[in-house]
Amino acid sequence: MSTQPFRIELADDHHIVGDAREGNGPYYVFLHGLGSVRTGEKSESLREHAEARGQGFLRFDLRGHGESSGQLGRIPVSELIADTIQVLERIGPCNLVGSSLGGLVSAHVAAARPDLVDRLALLAPALGLMAKLGERLDAKGRMSTNEGISFEIEPHVLKDAKELGEHSLPARLKVPTLLVHGTADDVIPLIVSERFYAAMAYEHKKLWIVPDGDHRLNTVRTQIWRLLDELPAS
Repeated sequence: MSTQPFRIELADDHHIVGDAREGNGPYYVFLHGLGSVRTGEKSESLREHAEARGQGFLRFDLRGHGESSGQLGRIPVSELIADTIQVLERIGPCNLVGSSLGGLVSAHVAAARPDLVDRLALLAPALGLMAKLGERLDAKGRMSTNEGISFEIEPHVLKDAKELGEHSLPARLKVPTLLVHGTADDVIPLIVSERFYAAMAYEHKKLWIVPDGDHRLNTVRTQIWRLLDELPAS
């Protein structure tokens, strides 16, 4: 069964575009990474996983990406977090899966609104990225991704990144969480996820370190969904 497109109107003429497939709860929800879009190998695999179980599925382009409004470097992460909460309030508690930047956003969403997240999967989450965002810019104030995308980061986005409060984030997470990171990740160092996991106080947590796994983790996607399902629901 195919997904159906949706569009959510936001303040200041912004909007979110995504697609979803109705089914039983909890829905599986996918958040993509920086410079990516909602469609891809992992999100398609998760859609198939949800459909095989008769459960709902939803994904959307973060603002500044794909069909959603805004431009890269102009949308603060705090607004991406608020956007995601607004989407999840429409479907209730979900199995939230975030990759890279989507993982960072997902972690903040789960910490702020644990009532909206049954289980959480963080795939090579971009932890530590925001606090050091300014250090990743070139002389022209631009940031480049591994996909060759280059964009300027506006000052208010840098300010927002520094104020996110990531240091206290692992202690604030109170939902069952799967954290997956590859040893060959050349974007976010493995040690970042290891330290984050160690700082998590919630008992229902699992860390899977994937030997030779890269930042995308596409080769182990089906194993990830199985591990996610094995977590107890919150």
